[in-house]
Amino acid sequence: MNGISKTTKNLIYDFSGKLTLEYPKDEITGESAVMSCYVPDDIKIDRSNGNDFILYDKYYWLYLKVFAGLRGEKVLEYLKDRELEDAFWHFTCEIIADYQIYMDSTKSKQKIEAFLESLSKPLDDYEVLIPILNLDVKDSEFKFGDIILKKLKGSFLEEFGIKNESNAFNDNIFEKIVDQTGAIILEKGNSSELVVKRAKIKADFIIRMLQASISTNHKEILYDNNLLFEQGEFIVYRTKIIPSFVGVQYKTKYKPILTGIDKDYGESINKFISNISELLEEGKLESKLRDRFVRALTWIGRGIEEEDSDIKIIFLSTALETILTTSDDKRKGEALASRMLLLNTIVDKGFTHPANILFIYELRSEIVHGSKLRITSNKEYFTLLRVTIETLINSIEVIRSKGLKSHYKFITTLDSHDKREQVINWLNKQTDVRSSQIKEHMEQIPPKCISAAEKKS
Repeated sequence: MNGISKTTKNLIYDFSGKLTLEYPKDEITGESAVMSCYVPDDIKIDRSNGNDFILYDKYYWLYLKVFAGLRGEKVLEYLKDRELEDAFWHFTCEIIADYQIYMDSTKSKQKIEAFLESLSKPLDDYEVLIPILNLDVKDSEFKFGDIILKKLKGSFLEEFGIKNESNAFNDNIFEKIVDQTGAIILEKGNSSELVVKRAKIKADFIIRMLQASISTNHKEILYDNNLLFEQGEFIVYRTKIIPSFVGVQYKTKYKPILTGIDKDYGESINKFISNISELLEEGKLESKLRDRFVRALTWIGRGIEEEDSDIKIIFLSTALETILTTSDDKRKGEALASRMLLLNTIVDKGFTHPANILFIYELRSEIVHGSKLRITSNKEYFTLLRVTIETLINSIEVIRSKGLKSHYKFITTLDSHDKREQVINWLNKQTDVRSSQIKEHMEQIPPKCISAAEKKS
């Protein structure tokens, strides 16, 4: 058994079926979302017409969905993104190249199972020890499910395998954590880095539980600075299969790095200043409009400063909302994505597919409304950061070129763009669900549908 979930297996079966039964007969259209990648040398194809295979429309979107499913599987977590991507692309090319063979469902199933089996790696049982600072449980011991919170006495650390010694290459971890309070967390996985990451998430939850539970004690005056518990700098882990090996991971946290402004950085700064010059001097923009873009730029900066990618996404989404939405927009994700598309059409520049932007915004909504936590990654963050900065620059360019005096007039300019129908037609040719949602939003919401109060903003 390869340990892959039924959901991911169903996705890859569906993907392979479409590659063998539908892909050979379909043709790419000029309006398709596409990815084009080199076919590995060990796969035999007719290379007279090129060395790439192209995934487009539903094949492209399903490819991304399958990859996301594979990336979420614990038995594959030991693979780096590039390693998993290369393996999955190789599998995809094999299916396309030999589609006539894999039209046979038995052979297709054998191929898929062999692919998943070749990548899967058994999970190990880990014990992770995370010190909790600013907290002294004294002689008490608490159990939170299978997590134990207690004082890290010397005898326990020695039994865990942490020696009271140091050398030229290592800090004396024993001395740094002995007699601190610590959480001992059990976790499964095959990547120590991700195992520790999940353990840290559990430790953070325990901290939140401690903060809330201690706050219920009303016998003594308690201030928030009595509850500033945090994880320690050194995290120690071991596997049950090799308990004698103890690994140490330093707490990963944003630490300032001195940045020297060389010629390239200097050019970027000066170019950006020229692009947003209206924000730097009062009077160049109507004050409310200028304040709006200053707020957006502030949210971008806050997003960069934050460590958690979920918070980064929330702050950058707020920046985009500040620029591209109004209080009357009922479905802000679709409104934001559609206006971003209209904006880029006006300035005649390339753009990130609006379906990707709506997808990221939906992740933001799940976080904000309490449905999920820790569902974003740096991939979504860097995409949204680039898009948000481009949107800020492009918006000011439109405001400058058209002499707009208010946010209402800016939004009206976007919604009334003479290529609006052309954009709707382009969206209609896309094959993904989110493009359809954006198109339907644009068709249902007429241009200039903004309240009188909004006109004053």
